[in-house]
Amino acid sequence: MIIRNKGINPLLWIGLIGTLTIGTSFITDAYRAFRGDHNIWWTPHAMMLPVEETRGNFEIYIGGKPLQKHLDDGTLFSMDKNGKQYSIVSRDVAVRLNNWDRTKASILGYTTMSGFAFGVAITLLVIGLIQIFQHGKQSR
Repeated sequence: MIIRNKGINPLLWIGLIGTLTIGTSFITDAYRAFRGDHNIWWTPHAMMLPVEETRGNFEIYIGGKPLQKHLDDGTLFSMDKNGKQYSIVSRDVAVRLNNWDRTKASILGYTTMSGFAFGVAITLLVIGLIQIFQHGKQSR
């Protein structure tokens, strides 16, 4: 009985391990970015922001005039339970933001890097497989 010392093809093993580990991470992140739950990224009720702190994220206009200008001028009114009218002030208005856009950008930034590494791992796996099949044909 002749025992052949077959060396382990390093490209195949690196490609296989890389495809399984990096590929899993890449697919998970891509799924989170495009099919994940986008509604879990809202600011919690207990941490709602005053309208002044949200100027960099959005603006609300009422009748062509910014909400903040209405609040400053005292031109917004509401009624309480008893029908008494009162002016709405800035502390009466709070905002919850959906931070999904920032979270998605972060996920996609990481996915770009892991996608490149995943491509390298698949390439190494394919090259390793080609070398094994070529070596098998030559030994026959």
